[in-house]
Amino acid sequence: MRVNFNYFITETVFEYVLDAVDMVATHGWRLLPRYRFDAVTGMWRHVDGQPEPPMSLDDVRYPGGRMTFTGHRHRASESALAGYLDEARAAFAASPAPAPSPGSGEAPLDVGQDFEHLRWFWLPEEITTRA
Repeated sequence: MRVNFNYFITETVFEYVLDAVDMVATHGWRLLPRYRFDAVTGMWRHVDGQPEPPMSLDDVRYPGGRMTFTGHRHRASESALAGYLDEARAAFAASPAPAPSPGSGEAPLDVGQDFEHLRWFWLPEEITTRA
């Protein structure tokens, strides 16, 4: 991971990014059971899906010949940053979600010996047995 800082960010934003990176580096493993790993694509997806679908060309319209689109940009003031860190602390403090039950339709990931030989990271079902 690499983090860059622009020369014009405020001290508040700088401290927020440092705290957020430290929290994820220290406690991020606790959120792993809330994600599913697709070994074919290498993608991790939250069990609840995406909170907001990504923008697509379907979002672009040309009423009256002028391009318009629904923006997905969300802005918050610096005063909201401390609240975001508090939310993150609460999420990390919560116990990991239980592993999928045998009858839930979600079997543990079977990736094969070649993949296992190269794998260096925990899978979600391994976290719930260690927490």
